[in-house]
Amino acid sequence: MKIFILISLLLVAPVSAEEIDPETGLIIADGYELVKKTCIRCHSAKNITQYSGTRLTWLGMISWMQTTQGLEKFDADTEKQILDYLETNYGPKEANYRRAHIPSFLMPPNPYRSLATIKFVGLKDHYKLDDTLTVDLVIADFPVYSKGRFDLWAAIHLPNKPDDEFVFLKGTASEPLFSSLKPQSFQVSLETVNSTYSVLKNFRLPAVETGEYVFYAILAEKNANPLTGTDITRSNLAVQIITVGD
Repeated sequence: MKIFILISLLLVAPVSAEEIDPETGLIIADGYELVKKTCIRCHSAKNITQYSGTRLTWLGMISWMQTTQGLEKFDADTEKQILDYLETNYGPKEANYRRAHIPSFLMPPNPYRSLATIKFVGLKDHYKLDDTLTVDLVIADFPVYSKGRFDLWAAIHLPNKPDDEFVFLKGTASEPLFSSLKPQSFQVSLETVNSTYSVLKNFRLPAVETGEYVFYAILAEKNANPLTGTDITRSNLAVQIITVGD
């Protein structure tokens, strides 16, 4: 009888809540010490605990801090540990899929993994309403072993929108479509070559909300979603910030 009672108690015992660091408020989990050491030295932990976002959102924030705030570049392993922690513990509050994606460390090595370099060209820091934008994306430095086709993703974060909400570009550079919040690629099945792709061509700014717009672009394996992990990406994440207003 005592054994039966003990087993019953174990079965109905509540699952322990997440352990929180009393000093920072961060969730204590794999990668926590690295995030605390790397991130909290420059800003408050609230910049993490009060927000949530996809892996791409957090990667975009890191890239922005490295570009504009003097944050040092991370090696691949350090970046992966930080993103794993942020995505796992401070990911989107509502998932868009029924089950979690398979962690990248459980997947076999990707034979097509490459380190292409991409960057926006043509964008200025400031625009006024009715100005014209012409934006290109330069893709270079594909390793000699890189092969296979890839998809080009382009998205924009609008002023005063949640960090994990993006407008994904579709259509063509001359006739772009900005209406979709659903993750989708801009150009598909592109060849692995150094080239320049037009993102916006002679696009006249309509009467949009003024403020800060953040352009993102990344290359991913064909038919793969880069928001689900870095092991399917084929380039760095290009980030360009512009301000629209008087």
